[in-house]
Amino acid sequence: MYIPIWIFIIAVTVYYFWSKSKQEVQQANTVEHFEEVVWRFKKSLMEFAHFDSPRIIDLQDRHEVMEVNYLRLKQRYLNQEEKRIEIARDWAKYVEALSDLKHARIILDVDMSDNAFDNLIESSKEPHIITEEVEKKFKSLLGKDFYKLLLDYDERKKKAGKEDELFMGLEEDWKLYQDSPNYHRMVEYREKEKKEKE
Repeated sequence: MYIPIWIFIIAVTVYYFWSKSKQEVQQANTVEHFEEVVWRFKKSLMEFAHFDSPRIIDLQDRHEVMEVNYLRLKQRYLNQEEKRIEIARDWAKYVEALSDLKHARIILDVDMSDNAFDNLIESSKEPHIITEEVEKKFKSLLGKDFYKLLLDYDERKKKAGKEDELFMGLEEDWKLYQDSPNYHRMVEYREKEKKEKE
């Protein structure tokens, strides 16, 4: 029986692309893949914006704390590959959501339209929900080992008894952030930036 060469070539080509696509799907569903995605979003999240904002420092602080929680969970489920992949996927979504929240804040700074705050609220809805849900999930998985998040801007103002003050001024705001590692990192960065300009 004779099989035309063109049918054989088509069959080999189809098999090659089918096996390659199957391999790519398998590679995309690994802990390493999700950690690579996290690395890209973390790079964006941890860069300093053209302005200093306590809200952005809050996002960076949340990342720092939740990274410890992620690493604990990753170690806790070391022998359960499916659970590790699920946790890594959640971690990637979390860091992407933090990055989205940061960019929404940056856009608010340059948005001169009348509905700038409405745009911020709309673009922040989904990322905010994602961060809350991942934090709840990690907390339920870790229990008492969950590393508690640092206070955010509103919680810091409330703790200092200044929740009624709408605009305290940036210097007063920063006094509330003495326990924030990212605040100190920002101060060092701004000082270095200033020296380079001189």
